[in-house]
Amino acid sequence: MNPQLSIVIPTMGRPILVRTLESVLATKGSDQLEVIVVGEIRDSEVAQKVAAIVSANSNVHHIPISYPDGDSSRKKNRGAEESRADIVAFLDDDVVIAPDWPEHILKAFENQATGLVSGPSLVPDDINLSARLAGLALTSRAAGYVAERYRIGDAAVREISWSRIIGCNAAYRKTVFQQMGGFPPEFYPGEEMIASWRTQQLGHKLFFIPAAWVYHYPRQSVKRFWRQVWGYGATRIRLKRAGTGFEWTTLVPAAWVLSLIVLGLSAPFCGFCAKLLQLSLELYALVAFIVALETAVHTHRVRDLLIFFMIPVMHLSYGLAEWFEFFRPNRDLSENK
Repeated sequence: MNPQLSIVIPTMGRPILVRTLESVLATKGSDQLEVIVVGEIRDSEVAQKVAAIVSANSNVHHIPISYPDGDSSRKKNRGAEESRADIVAFLDDDVVIAPDWPEHILKAFENQATGLVSGPSLVPDDINLSARLAGLALTSRAAGYVAERYRIGDAAVREISWSRIIGCNAAYRKTVFQQMGGFPPEFYPGEEMIASWRTQQLGHKLFFIPAAWVYHYPRQSVKRFWRQVWGYGATRIRLKRAGTGFEWTTLVPAAWVLSLIVLGLSAPFCGFCAKLLQLSLELYALVAFIVALETAVHTHRVRDLLIFFMIPVMHLSYGLAEWFEFFRPNRDLSENK
C-alpha cells in the first residue's frame, strides 16, 4: 500500500535534523507517511541518531548523497524521484512541524485544481536573541508582504500567487511537480520560487494553509542573517531575469540604499543634500521604532524592541544584494551550514 504523503527533507546533517524527524513521526497517522532524508551526514552523533530512527521506522529512508553544485535542488529532486505518494512535501532540516500538519496538507489536495500548497514559518521561542530578532524582523511590517509567510494571520485557507509560498514548508501534487520540471539546480537559493512560478503558469492553483505551520529555526547570528537576506535580494533580480512576474515593491530597499549612497557622497559639498540625508535617516529611524514598538506590544517582550537595530540590517543587505546581482550576476550564494 502506497503512503498518503511523501516528505522529502534535504539535509547537510545538522543536529536539528533529529528533532525535525521526531516532530514528523509524532504526528497523527505518521505510519501513513513516507519520509525521505537526502544528504550526507558527517557528524557521527547525528548519523547514529538518524540511523536509529531509520532502523526503528520502516517508512523512513535515508539517501546519503551530496552534489558538487545545485546541491539543495538536486537533493529535493532525488527525493521526489524516490517518493511513492501522490503528494510530495518538502521540509527544511531545521523545522518542527505542527502535530496535525500532514492532515491539513492532504485536505488541501482534495481540491483537484490544487498544484502547490504552503504554510507559515513561525518563529520559535527556544532560540538565542539574535535569532529571535532576525525572525521577528521578517515577521514585521518592515518586511512588506514577505511577512505574510512568517505568521498565521487569518485562519482561513486562501489562494495565493507564486511569490507568497515559502520553500521550507511546501507540498506539490507529484504529477504537477513532474510537469513543471522540478527544482532548477542552477537557481539556488530561489529554486522554490521558480518552481512555484512555473506551477502557476501551468494553470494550477496555489494555496496558503495557516494551520499547516512549522517552527523554523532562523539564522543564529547577525552575520548569517545578513547572508540569508542577501540571498533573498539577489534572488529577486534573478527571478526577474528569468522572466517571472515582478513586484516593484521589492525594489524599495535597492532605491533606499541608492539614495543613501547618493546623498552621503553629496552631503560634504551640498548643504541641502546633507539636510535631506539627515531628514531621511530620521524618518527611517522613526518608522523602524514604530515597527519595533508594534512588535514588542504584540509579543509582550520589551527586549523585542531591539529589532529596531535588525530592521536596517535586513534592508541594507537586501538592497545591496539587488545592486550587486544587477552588476555582477550569478555569483555563488550557497552557504556552508
